[in-house]
Amino acid sequence: MSQTNWEADKMLDVYIYDYFMKRNLQATAKAFQAEGKVSSDPVAIDAPGGFLFEWWSVFWDIFIARTNEKHSDVAASYIEVSMCAFRCPFCDQFF
Repeated sequence: MSQTNWEADKMLDVYIYDYFMKRNLQATAKAFQAEGKVSSDPVAIDAPGGFLFEWWSVFWDIFIARTNEKHSDVAASYIEVSMCAFRCPFCDQFF
């Protein structure tokens, strides 16, 4: 495994630990930290609900906007702009 992947894995572990702590899952967080040898250093992106929760909220809103009518206006705008960006300027097809 390359050094870059190792660091990505460790950062994910830190954010999972942060998520557990912010959800007040203290025992789960401590067990995860001990078993995974996860650092308790502060996270770089310190969102109120945890970075993973914030990321998941945005991801889910955009993902569901593609398949369901229950989504935010912001997600609908993102999908619309994304579709326009991938539209072929010379034909009537999408890439």
